[in-house]
Amino acid sequence: MQKKIAAAVVSFGLVLGMAAMTENSVMAQQATATVQPGGKAGETQAVKAVQTNSKTIHVPAEAQQVEGKAPAENSKPQPAATAAETAKVFPVTEPVEGRTDVVAFTDAKNGFRVFIPSELEVYPLGINPVAVLRGENVAKGLRLAIDASAIDGKGPLMPFQVEAFREDFLRLVKNSVKDSANAKKILTSGEVELAGQKAVHVVSTNLTTDGKRRLLRDEYVFVTQNRMFVVMYMMDEKLYPEYQEKIPQWMESVQISQVWKKINVAGTALGTEVPASCIDLKEPTETERTMEVYGNESIMVGLVSYPREQFAFMPQTLGGLQQADKAAVLEGLKQKLAADTKDAAKDYKGEFVTLNGRDCVKATYEVNGSKNESYTFVKDGKVIELGFVFKGENEKAVRPVIAHAVEKLEM
Repeated sequence: MQKKIAAAVVSFGLVLGMAAMTENSVMAQQATATVQPGGKAGETQAVKAVQTNSKTIHVPAEAQQVEGKAPAENSKPQPAATAAETAKVFPVTEPVEGRTDVVAFTDAKNGFRVFIPSELEVYPLGINPVAVLRGENVAKGLRLAIDASAIDGKGPLMPFQVEAFREDFLRLVKNSVKDSANAKKILTSGEVELAGQKAVHVVSTNLTTDGKRRLLRDEYVFVTQNRMFVVMYMMDEKLYPEYQEKIPQWMESVQISQVWKKINVAGTALGTEVPASCIDLKEPTETERTMEVYGNESIMVGLVSYPREQFAFMPQTLGGLQQADKAAVLEGLKQKLAADTKDAAKDYKGEFVTLNGRDCVKATYEVNGSKNESYTFVKDGKVIELGFVFKGENEKAVRPVIAHAVEKLEM
């Protein structure tokens, strides 16, 4: 798979090489999700697999509405195996200004935030790769479970796979009724949109093991390119009228934010952060350039280092240059870009700017319909570039990514 991507990414390096990451290479990224081999199944707890366009999605057991178990059996995480792993960690909640009925729950690690009823007592969590919150109102028998998990071990989903996931999840829910051993009923199932976030919403009931009462689960499942969030309220069916209208109101507060991961150029001090949904696009056999290339369906990010000697026009430092020297650098970069892209680069604009206290050249241009933006530095005898490639229609969405990667650049 890496070889297929590398074939599309013909070359990558500096203002000159960013241009090679054109529309074809972006299309190559989108192909990776359906054919990536290997990777390990996601979680240590029981899972079911949902097939989504050749991609296996591992659904946490609690999201499957496990049959024949009371909410209490599914709510509290099991104690950890060793003393070192039994540290109690309470979920992070904080007051909501002007409200006493709810508190805000934040899972900063996974970029998830939602209001939950203040009547719940939250449980401390031990070491658990999935559970991020457990809460209960003992007197009423109301319970809440929130899980966050990686999609699976094979890399992020593409947008069309996210859509297909929701469809397959609903199909799985309907099929679960046929296989139910405890008279499961689906009261509600479908897609909803909450605060701009699409989710699967399922309300179901099933008999307790003694057959004397019905337990109800009101469940919301959100899926992004690389994460899945499950919010599930559990209670006796008779209690539901009290919460039926409140739960969707609480869920309207949901926020899902960007999660980042660190990338480093091997053998150097170069590093930055990219969206966690980005995959490694560097050809493993690439040895001519000291570089890293990551991307998702919206943007490609490259971090490259070259010996300064390969750029005869580049001074030892970009700071304190006279106007004529600056003009020579900009013209040199422009000419090298033209040579490397065989004059395919259009609308080149270069300017000297200061980022994070460092002088650099910012360049923007287009190649084969893709926008390119790069920041070129000179440090310790190296020419270093942080570059980005994206389609024009994605510019608004990728601006925060570019700003974050530039801010987190380490040299």
